Amino acid sequence: MRIKSEKGITNIDITISIILITLFVAIIATIMYMINTNSSSMERRTEATNYAISEIERLKAQTFTDLQDTNETNDFTNIMEGTNPTGYAKKITITDYANLPGKTDAVSGLVKQVTVEIAYKDGDTNQTVALSTVITKND
Repeated sequence: MRIKSEKGITNIDITISIILITLFVAIIATIMYMINTNSSSMERRTEATNYAISEIERLKAQTFTDLQDTNETNDFTNIMEGTNPTGYAKKITITDYANLPGKTDAVSGLVKQVTVEIAYKDGDTNQTVALSTVITKND
């Protein structure tokens, strides 16, 4: 009786190897795609936060009397760098602290709440970053 030699690679070995390599490559590609997507989203959110901080710092540099209350219906306006739109829009709301809901005992004209909202598109969704601060009268 002749015993078959077990030298070499069979078709089943090759098929299983190809399937495993394909799964490995697919998993690595998916992980790389997710890392890239999350990195881009974080980059956009960081840039929006930087725009919001810049706007708050610009408003803080103004005198208290220059900060006029805005109405609640103000809209977003595009943020421009020179003549080019950035893809971000801002909305600034300035409210006397005494006019905020629930602040019945606050004195008018001493403190203003400033809220800066930055809107941007991240893929198919609209995102917003909002920062608020209070600015006091320095007399």
